[in-house]
Amino acid sequence: MFALISDLHANLPALEAVFARIDELGIKDVYCLGDVVGYGPWPAECVDLVMERCRFTLKGNHDDGMLTGSMHDFNPLARESLMWTRKLMKPGFFSPRKKKRWAYLDAARSRVDQDGFTFVHASPRDPIKEYVLKSDGFLDPEKMDENFRQIEGPCFNGHTHQPGSTTADFRFHQASADRLVWDLPKGPCIINVGSVGQPRDGDSRSCFLVVDEGKLLYQRVDYDIQRMQKEILIQRLSPYLAERLVHGR
Repeated sequence: MFALISDLHANLPALEAVFARIDELGIKDVYCLGDVVGYGPWPAECVDLVMERCRFTLKGNHDDGMLTGSMHDFNPLARESLMWTRKLMKPGFFSPRKKKRWAYLDAARSRVDQDGFTFVHASPRDPIKEYVLKSDGFLDPEKMDENFRQIEGPCFNGHTHQPGSTTADFRFHQASADRLVWDLPKGPCIINVGSVGQPRDGDSRSCFLVVDEGKLLYQRVDYDIQRMQKEILIQRLSPYLAERLVHGR
């Protein structure tokens, strides 16, 4: 049994609530699929928790953008928040804790293959940046074919914040409140674990995934959204980043 978290986006109240649920379930192995930072006001605290609790952390596009300073492919809202994050997180000469956090994210791998599973942030062929969209199966089947050629079994990802599974026929099956328990497909498939810190499927609750004995168990967790909203405004990040959390978008 293991838990998969992704797209934390510096949302400390959500991450704390998710780890509390993981502890209630007695899960020891937790893997993070990236985007620890970006958008939210608690990047340092979230990196500290991930360093302490996760067996491995992958590099997401927001993590990579913060580290490299290359933000040209981000929308203005994401770019503004990443610039704020980079300024906060970048270590100086006398900042050992900042250096440790920075080095941890910088050393994060883009892909892990383990126990018959593949783990990426984005897609099998572009583990950091490419989106696997719900519509790709019928709008861009060549893209999906190339991605499926990169895997031999289940591949877990995040990035779109849309929990669900893309099967070998390239159809996307959305996880929803009335469909939280799935059978783990035996062949190649791409399984999105959802977002801890910024859900975008119309459900404001944090989302993560538990894999246990051939089952996929999506978990939805309430957290203190108002605390998150207040801190976003205190740090003078965009008010839209606070407002969108209530609507899960």
